[in-house]
Amino acid sequence: MTVVVVVVVIVIVIGTLALAMVSTTNADRSTALTAPSTSGGSPTTSSTVSATSVSSTLTTCPGESCASFTTTTASFTSTGFVTGTSVSSSDTYLTQCSVTGIGGFQLQVISDSTGAPVSGESINAVDRLGCDIVGQPPETQVVYLDNFSVGQGGWLTPVFPDQADPGGQLSFTVAYQGQAYAFSATVPPIGTSCVTLHVPSGNVTTTSVMNGEGSYCWQ
Repeated sequence: MTVVVVVVVIVIVIGTLALAMVSTTNADRSTALTAPSTSGGSPTTSSTVSATSVSSTLTTCPGESCASFTTTTASFTSTGFVTGTSVSSSDTYLTQCSVTGIGGFQLQVISDSTGAPVSGESINAVDRLGCDIVGQPPETQVVYLDNFSVGQGGWLTPVFPDQADPGGQLSFTVAYQGQAYAFSATVPPIGTSCVTLHVPSGNVTTTSVMNGEGSYCWQ
């Protein structure tokens, strides 16, 4: 009888120790699976695990942010053209001179009453650019312009022929609603000249922008 009791006690003790070892092993395994991986620089996926099932999934990005960002760069987008009357005169280009340091030029025609750009105007311009180099005869570029690209805010940019230097003195003739407006403006050596014709008053205002390469009046 005593022997039987002792054997039963030993079995109970051994069973208790085995259960304790199993419980400890499961706890260690749960802790290992719950901790996210921290090696490497690319996103890794880890799971939080309970004793019976996966409870959640999360993504970690060691040493960097997982957020994605979109960068927007202002760009010049042409939305059409404003033209003038066709000119039969021939252009004259520079053949010996090379002009450097030419900036930008844009024109806007706006209404006195609304302050908004108008539509339906006709624009012509004559560009004259002189060049005089020591030891060479002076030259003058004469280019007749009747095409202007329309950009943001209704700003117009003269379209020069490929052979021309886009600088010099511009003499404009603008026709709008039966009225003709004549004025002159100059392409600057740096920056961009922003010229605004107000109609029907005919007032002309000029400002300059110096916001780096590719400066535009609408920026």
